[in-house]
Parts: sequence; structure tokens; C-alpha cells
Amino acid sequence: MLNRLRNYTFWRLDKIKGSKVTKAYKELEYYFNKDNDSVELKRYIEKKIKILLQNATNNTDYYKYLNGNNHLEDFPVINKKIINQQQERFLSSKYEQKKLFTMSTSGSTGTPFTSYQNVEKKRKVNAETIFFNGLAGYNVGYKFINLRSQNLKNKKSKIKQFIQNNSQVNIEKLDTTSVSEICAEIENITKKEKGTILSYASTLDAIANYFLNDKSSYIRKWKINGIISTSEILIDSTRDIIMDQFNTNCYSRYANMENGILGQDAPEHTNTFVLNECHYYFEILKMDSDEPASLGELGRIVVTDLYNYAMPMIRYDTGDVGTFQYQQINGINKKVIMNFGGRQIDMIYDTKGAFVSPHKLSVMFWGIENVEEFQFIQKDQKQYKVLLNVYNTFKHDKELIKILKGVLGNDAEIKIHQVKEIPKLKSGKSKYIMNEMSQN
Repeated sequence: MLNRLRNYTFWRLDKIKGSKVTKAYKELEYYFNKDNDSVELKRYIEKKIKILLQNATNNTDYYKYLNGNNHLEDFPVINKKIINQQQERFLSSKYEQKKLFTMSTSGSTGTPFTSYQNVEKKRKVNAETIFFNGLAGYNVGYKFINLRSQNLKNKKSKIKQFIQNNSQVNIEKLDTTSVSEICAEIENITKKEKGTILSYASTLDAIANYFLNDKSSYIRKWKINGIISTSEILIDSTRDIIMDQFNTNCYSRYANMENGILGQDAPEHTNTFVLNECHYYFEILKMDSDEPASLGELGRIVVTDLYNYAMPMIRYDTGDVGTFQYQQINGINKKVIMNFGGRQIDMIYDTKGAFVSPHKLSVMFWGIENVEEFQFIQKDQKQYKVLLNVYNTFKHDKELIKILKGVLGNDAEIKIHQVKEIPKLKSGKSKYIMNEMSQN
């Protein structure tokens, strides 16, 4: 009864405000189910790109030199580094910055980043969250369980969790005892009602490993609608174990904080990300140039956000790699991203040998000024190295070491090195969390 009331209240309030989220949801649902060759879909995307480019060239300093140009391919490819270095030039003069929504990322690719969104864009994000969560069995107002590393910036109050029916489960440590406690908490949360889980892929890896090594975990009785994995690559073996043990479907999501939900796969189409073409335009460019990659050729995933007018992100290099393919999804021909070379990270241990969530480490860099990129490396059981690419000068070594010791242990030996560039993998991406103990 209470869940139905939450659901009714949400949609009723949206109706009072002009049904903005409702309309965005229905629009997304309509175009998501369109064939890729649909003339209607192509015209929709062309129209939204034209409006976006006009807004960007008329109202932002960065794009003003392209005023009157409606050809997307003439716009430069940008990335976090470019935006960070001249953020003010990307902000639209149409909006007051204090009225915008601030989206901050801890640096899941090693680059801390803050973007801004106008209210229309935020409604689109709300709609896509409801839509893609719905594919995993979620309904607004019903139980949603978020497994994440918590800090002051992302932790929700008890009142807000109650109103939204959202339970936050902290995953700071991923040793056997901690994972057992996480599983017990999920089981306790779902005693009264079924829930939908959102989790980092690396957390699901730890839970899957726990299931393999602790036979007592097999007696648990879960009440789960579906599980959504995000942030890193979800490997097939982890998905299979999680689906078997939780007795539900597990989906892998392609998303980022600065844009929103870019795509999602399904258990019957693993690692085939059906794209959110209603809200974003996708390109895959060659690894060594800004020329389009051929169909099936591995390249850089570049996204144009069709609705963020406050900080236009046009031809934004996400730092991810993949290939375009065409595939039949539920009888519809869709353009999808496959061979997704998403963010791969290693597991880290504290000085006592217990697993530490890599996301707990990444949030430690929130609020540390002048960090352009970082890379955290575990060299030995108690030895760690941090590589920092910084803006201008960096004078927070002692502060950062103190914060990291709070997670790794007071006996941790941490060395900080300032570098001009973080080393890249063969794919061209940077690995921001590394464990080199096995290599020693």
C-alpha cells in the first residue's frame, strides 16, 4: 500500500508540474523501440542535434566561433581534460550557475570531473533512470537497493531513503566477513518486499567469489526483482553466479555521472549495449585520429549529449572503447556497442590483507584541489604509490596520505609522485587502480 502511494505521489506531482518526466519517459520508450533504420528516429536525432548546436554556438564562449554551423562533424572532439582546463567557456550564458544541477564524479577513469545540467536535462536523466531500471523489474516507489561506497557527498539521509524507498548498503570493504554482512543486509532489507539492486561490477565480483567459497551462502532466500551492474565490465562468469544465487536477471549498464544512462544490455544479449539514442548521439572514432571507425572496428566512444544546454558536451570522448554492430533485439534491428573496453580495475587490499573497495579509494580524491588525473598502485602488502598529474602546483601530500591511511591502515607506506602524464594501456585508456603485488 505504501509503495503504491509513493508511486502515485511521484507521478501526481509530475503531472502538477506539467508531466515533464512522464513525457520524457514516453518519448524515450517510443524511440528506444524504434528500428535503427527508422526514418522517424533519424529525423528526431537530426532535429535535436540542430537545436543543441544552435544553443551551444549562440550561448557559450567555447563554441561561438562555429556560429551558424549545423554540421556536427565540424565540431571538435573534447574530453574531461579540455573541459576542466576552461570550464567557464563551456557554461551557457542562458543559465545562472547557482540554479544548475552539479554532477561530480570521483574520477572513475582517474580524472575528477564536475559538470552542470539544466533542469530540462535533469528531467531527461530522471526519465531514463526510471525506464532502464524498469527493464530490470523496478517500479517507482518500490524498494531500490544501492550498493555503493558512501561519503558525505553521496550519502542520503534516512528521511530521504524512506521517502524514495531507497536502501543504501555501504561496500567500503570486500573481505569475506564484510561481504557476508552485505549479503545479510540485502536479505534483511528484502524480507518484507522485493527489491532491485544497483551495484558496481567489482562488488558483484567479490560477492560471486564469496558464493564460490562459502557454501553456507547457498541457503539464503532472496527477494530480488533484478540486479543492475554499472561502472566497470561485468564478466560473464560473475553474471552467471549472481543470477543463479539471487535467482533473478542481471543487467550490465553503460553510464557515467556527467551524462547519464547511455545504454544497457540484457542476460540474453550479454555485453551488447542497446544505446539510448533518444538522449545521446554516438560515434566511434579511430584510436589514433578523429576519423569515424568502420563498422566492427575497435575505436573510441564519443557521445553528444542532446539535452544538456547548460554545459554542452558535443562530441565528448568518454575514455571508453568499443565497436558498433547491428543486432536483432526483440525482433528490432538495433545499432549496439559491443567489445566494450570499459573501465577495468584491480582489487586492492589494506595492510591487514582485507579487500578494499576500489570505489572507496576513488572517493578519497573528492575535494582534493588541483588533481587532473590520478593512478593508485599497490606495490606490496603495505606499500602503495600514487601518481598525480596536477594543475599548477600540489601542496596536499600530507592531507591525501592521511585520508588514504584511514582506509588502508596507519602502517601503510604511501609515496606520492607528480607526473606529467598517467601511463596509458595499449587501448589508449588509463587504468586508475592497479595491484602490482602479483607481478613482484
